Amino acid sequence: MKKLIILLITIFFANIVYAGDFNVYKLENGQTVVIQEVKTNPIVTIDTWIKTGSINENAQNNGVSHFLEHLFFKGSTNHAPGEFDKILETKGAITNAATSKDFTHYYVTIPSKDFDLALEMHSDMLLHPLIPRKELEKERKVVIEEIMKDANSPNTLVYDNLVNMLYTNHPYKRKVIGKADIISTIQREQILDYYNKYYNPSNMVTVIVGDVDAASAIEKVKFDFNGEYKKPIKHVYPKEKILTSQAKNTAYADTQSGYMLIGFRGTRIDDKDSYALDVLSTILGDGRSSIFYRTIKEQKQLAYSIGAVNTGFKDDGIFYISANFTPDKCAKLEESIFAEIKNVQKHGVTQEQLQLAKNIIERDTYYERESISNIAGEIGYTFVTTDDIKYYETYLDNIKKVTAEDVKRVAIKYLGKDKSAVSIVLPETSKEVKISNITKTELPAKLISENENTQKYELSNGATLLLTPNKVNDIVAISIFSKGGELTETIPGTADLTASVLTKGTKKYSSVELAQFLEDNGIKVVPSANADSFAITVLTTKNEYDKTMDILNEVINNATLDDYEIEKSRTDKLNAIKKSKDIPLNLAIDNYKTYIFENTPYSISNKILQKTLPQITQEDIKAYYDKAFFPQNVVISINGNVDKEKTINEFTKIFNNKKGEKFDYSKYSIPSLKEGKKITTSVKDLKTDWIIIGWQTPGVLSRKDYAALQVIDSLLGSGMSSRLFKNLRDKDGLAYQLGSQYSPNALKGAFIVYIGTNPENLNYAQSRMLEEVFRLKKEFVGSKELQEAKDKLLGHYIIGQETNLDKATTIGWFEASGRGYKFDDQYAQLINSVTESDIIEVANKYFNNNYVLSIVKPD
Repeated sequence: MKKLIILLITIFFANIVYAGDFNVYKLENGQTVVIQEVKTNPIVTIDTWIKTGSINENAQNNGVSHFLEHLFFKGSTNHAPGEFDKILETKGAITNAATSKDFTHYYVTIPSKDFDLALEMHSDMLLHPLIPRKELEKERKVVIEEIMKDANSPNTLVYDNLVNMLYTNHPYKRKVIGKADIISTIQREQILDYYNKYYNPSNMVTVIVGDVDAASAIEKVKFDFNGEYKKPIKHVYPKEKILTSQAKNTAYADTQSGYMLIGFRGTRIDDKDSYALDVLSTILGDGRSSIFYRTIKEQKQLAYSIGAVNTGFKDDGIFYISANFTPDKCAKLEESIFAEIKNVQKHGVTQEQLQLAKNIIERDTYYERESISNIAGEIGYTFVTTDDIKYYETYLDNIKKVTAEDVKRVAIKYLGKDKSAVSIVLPETSKEVKISNITKTELPAKLISENENTQKYELSNGATLLLTPNKVNDIVAISIFSKGGELTETIPGTADLTASVLTKGTKKYSSVELAQFLEDNGIKVVPSANADSFAITVLTTKNEYDKTMDILNEVINNATLDDYEIEKSRTDKLNAIKKSKDIPLNLAIDNYKTYIFENTPYSISNKILQKTLPQITQEDIKAYYDKAFFPQNVVISINGNVDKEKTINEFTKIFNNKKGEKFDYSKYSIPSLKEGKKITTSVKDLKTDWIIIGWQTPGVLSRKDYAALQVIDSLLGSGMSSRLFKNLRDKDGLAYQLGSQYSPNALKGAFIVYIGTNPENLNYAQSRMLEEVFRLKKEFVGSKELQEAKDKLLGHYIIGQETNLDKATTIGWFEASGRGYKFDDQYAQLINSVTESDIIEVANKYFNNNYVLSIVKPD
C-alpha cells in the first residue's frame, strides 16, 4: 500500500498510545479510536471502519455488506428515515460510505462547529439502525439498479474475470456489490443476523482527524458509542493455491477499446515483501518516467494508458498491471509487458530507478497528508487490515530500506508468467478481426489591493499576481489562468491538444528528461484547457521552488511542441474518446453537451472532437501557444511559504516576452437556445436508461441569478437530503444515481438534472424530474428548507478549500473570471442573501421548455 502518511515516535502508556501527531485509544467496549488534531482549517472528518466486508459473506448473502451500507441511512432509533442525510447535509457535511472485501467504512466531513451533532448521528446510525421493511424494499430496488449499471461497465467485467481466475476457494472471490438474484431475495432477518455478528464496537475503528480537542473528543466517543464488550468473531480463511500455469480469459463486449488486467497473487499488506512490491510497481508503472510508460506507451505506442499497482489486503494481495489499447495491438501489448517484467527479473533495476521510485512514493505521501479525509482513510485502512498502527507509522522508513536486490527478488518471486492471470475485454467486432503484432532587473510590481489573506499585485509586464502567504506547511501551490481558453481557438480541440504536449519536451529538456526531473523533485505541473481559460496548476515544496520556477519558464516559453509528441497525444485523445463510448452515461453527456450551446466553444463534445482533432496541425498548436500567455490576460495565484520579491521577479521574467492581445470576455457571446432539442441513442443490452435534461443559464457575473441557481442546485439535487433524492429515489425507487448540477462559465452556464433508471421507468422518470424542476416556478420554498440548502452549500464550500491548491485555484479563477479574488469573502453573504422570491423568479426565468433532452436507452 503506497501513499501512506508517516507519523512520529510512539510511546506506550496504559491503554492509550501517544504519538507525535495522534492519540490511539482502546475503549472498554473493545472499540479502537484514533484522534489527530489538525487545526489548519475549521473542518473535521469522522470515519468509522467495520472489520467486515465481502470476505465474511457466503453464497446465500453475498452483497449483504454493501446492501447494509445503503440501509444504514434509512433510519435509526433516534432518527427517522432520511433525517441523517437531511440534517448533516444542511450543515454542509459530506457523508458517504464504501464497502470492500475486508471492510466497510462510513465517514462524515463537516465544519468542526457541528462535530458533536455529527458524532452523535454517526454513532446512532451504526449502533441503532432500524432497517424498516418499507425502506428495505425501496433500497433493494436501488441496489439492483446499481448492480445493473455496474454490469454495463467493461472495467467491471475485466476486473471480475481476473478475480475469478486468481481466487476459486478464498472468499476474496466474491463480488463486493453482490448479485442481483441474491439481493432481490435476501430477507430482513438474514441482514440483521449479519449485522448483529459484525457491527459491534469491538469490531470498529473510529478515526477522527481535524479541528477538535482530542481530550474532549474521546469523551464524546465514549458516550456516543457506549455499549457492552462483545468478543469479535475470528475467521480462518481457506488458503488459495498459487497458479502454476498462466490463466487467461478473453471476453467480448459492446465496447470500442481494449481493456487488459494482468494480475499476480501478492502478499498481505503487512508482509515485508509488500514494500519492495510497492517500489516495483512504481518503477514499472507509476508516472511518465516508469518503464511501461516509456517503452510500451511512448516508444512502442501499444497502449494509450498503462500502469501498475500493488494492493495489499488483510489476508492476501494482488499485483495489478492495467492497460487500455486499440484492439489490434492486444497480442503485442501482452507480449511486451511480460518482456519488460522478464528484463527486470534478469537484470534488476538501477540505483537511479530505485531512488526515483522512493522519491515518488515519499512525495505522494507528503502531498496526501495535507487532507484530513485522506489521513483518516489511511489510518483506518491500516487498522482494519493489520490490527495495528505500526505499518502506518513505519511505512516510509521501510520503503527507504528497500534495495535494488529486493526489487529484483520480488519480481522473480511473484511476477512469474506461469503465476499470472490475464483478463482481456475486446469489442464484439474483434471476434472477426485479426490481432496484429505490429506495433534583467525588473521594474517593481504595483500593489493593487489586499485583504486579510491575500495581496494582489500588477507586475510590470501586466500580469496579475495573487500572493497568499501560508506557513502551515512547506507545500507551495500555484494556479495560473490565461483568459480565453477554447474561446480563442480556430479549430476545436487545439487548446486541449496544446495542453497535453506542453510538458512533453522543452529546449532544455527532452520529454523523458523533463518527466524524470519532475518526478525526482516531487514537482507536479499540470496544464489544462477549458472553455474560458488555459490553466497550469503546480504543486511543489519550498525547497524545490527555484527548480520549479526554472521548469515553468521552460514550459511557458520554450516548449518544443514536437510533431511526434503531438501525434501521440492526438492518438491518445482519440482512443480515450472511443473508450468513453463504452460507458452509456458518457453517451448521454456527450449528446447533451453537443447541443446545449450548439456550434460554440461551450459545446465542444467528443462527437465534435472526433472530427476536428485530426485536422489540427503543429502550426495550429504553435500559433495557439504563442498567444496563450500574453501577460495582460494572465492571473497567477500562489498559496504557500514563498519569498515575495523572488516570486515577483521570477514571474515578471517568465511572462516578459510574450506577445498577444488583451482578452475581453464581453466581446464574445453565446447564442440562446430558441427551442427544445431531443437526442436519443440506443445501446445493445443496456440495463440502465440515462436521462439528462439541461437548460441554459447566465454566467458567473450575473451574481444574483448565479447565487439563486447555486441554492436551487443544493436543494433540488445535491446529496441525499435533496428533493430529487428523497422523492424520486427514496419514495419512488426510480434510481440509484440521480441529481442536479449547475455549471456556470464566464459567459453562460447550464443547469441539468439527470437520472439512471430501469428502462421500464423511462417516461415516468423523465416526467417526475421535470415535475420537481417546475415545482420551483410556482411553489415557494419553505424558509427552513431554504436555510438548510444554504448551509449545505456553504459547508461544501468550506470543505472544498482544504488544501493549498484548492485555495490558490479558487481565488485565481474568481479573479480571472471577473469577480475578483475578494469574491471568496463575499460568497457566503451572497448565498445567504437569496430569498424564497428569488428562487421562484430565477426558476421562471430559466426553466422553460427550451431544454436539451438527452436519452440513452436499450436498442
